[in-house]
Amino acid sequence: MSSFVEYAFKNRPLLFGLVASLMVLTGCVQPKGTDVVEADLPSFKNGEDYLRQGRHDQALSSFLKVVDSTPIAPESHLYLGQLYLERTKDPVLAIYHFREYLKYSPASRQAPMVRELINTAKKEFARTFPANLFDAQLERMDMLDVIEQKDAEILSLKKELARLKATANTLNIRLQEAQSRMPSYTAPEAPVITQQRRVQPLPRSNLLGAPDPAFPESISVYTVVAGDNLVKISRKVYGTPSRYQAIFEANRDVMPNMNTLKVGMKLKIP
Repeated sequence: MSSFVEYAFKNRPLLFGLVASLMVLTGCVQPKGTDVVEADLPSFKNGEDYLRQGRHDQALSSFLKVVDSTPIAPESHLYLGQLYLERTKDPVLAIYHFREYLKYSPASRQAPMVRELINTAKKEFARTFPANLFDAQLERMDMLDVIEQKDAEILSLKKELARLKATANTLNIRLQEAQSRMPSYTAPEAPVITQQRRVQPLPRSNLLGAPDPAFPESISVYTVVAGDNLVKISRKVYGTPSRYQAIFEANRDVMPNMNTLKVGMKLKIP
């Protein structure tokens, strides 16, 4: 006995480590992160209060906070499963939370009831599909396989959506590059010049009561030649390309848009 005591005294760090490991394995010491008691959390207490008051949406939110902040929260998962099954009619989420409860409390008194609730949720999920789809298929396939199959289809659709978004972004970049290479007169930042009509003063003879003759505003006429566009015409007649908009506004009666110029067309030059 004395030799064992002497050995233990000399190897105290090793023995202490072995004892601590055994305590963790046997459940005497809780792993890090599981020392929070679920029932002591304010969110859990609020959730139970909301349930008693019939405020199911607030209860759902409170229990979700518990499972987000606590690694082991079986009672919150059980409440969430019941709320998703009975209130929000989401059997898939109900199955998830019921299984989380069984993962942490597989031998509890409520475990058999939870397994029955999982079967109920599976049947509710089956009712969301057309009846003729499952008449033959459910005889050959377990409902869990159906759920996993639908999850895989949803994941595939999400991947396809991400691919389409990437393609759309690429096309949008190409469109912007093409717009940047278009002629300046089609660019959004092109100046808009409104036509201003000059009012001519009445002649003195009209002031004295003489007949009021017509004084039409003098307007030049330009004949379109090959290779012309409004920018070139503006440069020719005004010495600057920026007056193309004024020419277009003065000739809207013959030009539906800026690209309808034809050789030989007579344009009014304001």
